[in-house]
Amino acid sequence: MAAGLAAPALGDPPSELQRRLDALGHLAADFTQAQYGTRGELVEEAFGRVRLARPKFRWELVEPYRQIIIADGETLKVYDPDLEQVSVRPVEEALRDAPLAVLTGSVATVNAEYEVTRLDPERFSLRPLADDALIAEIVLAFDGSRLRRIAIRGPLGQRTDIHLNRFEDVSVVQPGDFELKLPGDVEVY
Repeated sequence: MAAGLAAPALGDPPSELQRRLDALGHLAADFTQAQYGTRGELVEEAFGRVRLARPKFRWELVEPYRQIIIADGETLKVYDPDLEQVSVRPVEEALRDAPLAVLTGSVATVNAEYEVTRLDPERFSLRPLADDALIAEIVLAFDGSRLRRIAIRGPLGQRTDIHLNRFEDVSVVQPGDFELKLPGDVEVY
């Protein structure tokens, strides 16, 4: 009986994951992103910042090249300053198979599109239910209520590891973070 009192009760994996995602309503952090090929070789490393106010987010790559991805609740905009172009798509269409949809979506979306299992008390595996999904698995790793890592595995074995760090107080997240101010010479697609 004493052992049962020492360990916190864990809910079913989909409910527990949703509880943690709900607690993650706002997020401000830096990230490192490493992409690996099918043989495990490092293909690219990137660094940036993320701002989240569910369902809105801003994902900004700073190095090795700049790119800003903003979902404002209605549209997803991907801005490439070097190419001086931005693509704009409806958010539901753009995030249909995207791992970031897990962070911005609802309980119904996660439960309808993924099989959620617990790998350990702090890590959850999400496997798409659709046979034609562009990803094979997403692993979300938490440290208490704080999301620390996102690992994305592709169907051919390629993977992306994202580590969140340098967390800021969520009060730094402002409505203007989810607006994209563009120079006049940018092409819009």
